[in-house]
Amino acid sequence: MVFSIVEATAPATSANLGAGFDTFGVALDALSDKVLIEKIDEGSLKIEVEGEGSESIPREPEKNTAGIVANELLKLSREKIGLKIRILKGIRPGSGLGSSAASAAATAVAINELLGLNLSSTELIGFAALGELASAGAPHADNVAAAIMGDFIVITSREPLEVLRLRMPDNVEFAIVLPEIKLDTRLARSVLPRNVDLGRMVHNVGRAASFVAGIAMNNVEVMGKGMVDAVVEPARERLIPGLNHVKEKALKSGAAGVSISGAGPSIIALVNSRKVKARDVALAMKEAFEEVGVKSIPICAKPGDGAKVVRRER
Repeated sequence: MVFSIVEATAPATSANLGAGFDTFGVALDALSDKVLIEKIDEGSLKIEVEGEGSESIPREPEKNTAGIVANELLKLSREKIGLKIRILKGIRPGSGLGSSAASAAATAVAINELLGLNLSSTELIGFAALGELASAGAPHADNVAAAIMGDFIVITSREPLEVLRLRMPDNVEFAIVLPEIKLDTRLARSVLPRNVDLGRMVHNVGRAASFVAGIAMNNVEVMGKGMVDAVVEPARERLIPGLNHVKEKALKSGAAGVSISGAGPSIIALVNSRKVKARDVALAMKEAFEEVGVKSIPICAKPGDGAKVVRRER
């Protein structure tokens, strides 16, 4: 069945989770973006954006996350139609919580339904990843994979794209703090080392393996031990004032592990809900940021579902 209007939502996500750079991602149930796609007679793309941080988002299709995804899917469909894309942002751009990925994922899912393309989840992830060019300058798939599939994902191969989805233990929760710091994703990627010491690589492989092993073992504490990154976070430390102080407070307040969320500036802590309240950890991190003169917003979340269609009109 072909529709004229389709609306979809996609969740916030957190990528990396310590040592899993460009490989790990998790969907979060706390925040989401909504995208409404409508067929129009004109053979062009029109983009409207409102909501959280919408003033900073370009409306030109070639510069907009959703616009890039829409263009590529229209090429695939070979349909000579125009699309009106209305984006309602619930996730602040540049937060480290997959804001651009959510818009890209919701757009891919909505257009797939709108045009009856019948793409697989992996194919949708590949198209949605192209949208990351607009914000990060590279088509990485960790955030969009989590946003489309939900739960926790591992990018096991980039070419060809292969993704695993795992269900986290039921007692996993996340304490997140979003500081009032502007941090461009391109800048956060530009400071990364081009060459990595073998010892640090071995460290990160072991930590990433521990995180996945913790999921298999249903052990949140083992997962937390895997959230120690020796490569990316040290390079980004100077971009987030008070980072180490915030991480220290999170661990002292009972978090099993803590890391930068994606490219930052948000910080995400893993919490065993049977032992600690996520809100207590989030407030401790907020207090730590305040102690270095940075205001922030505490957020609590659980692993969430992936993108879904919420409205269809023929």
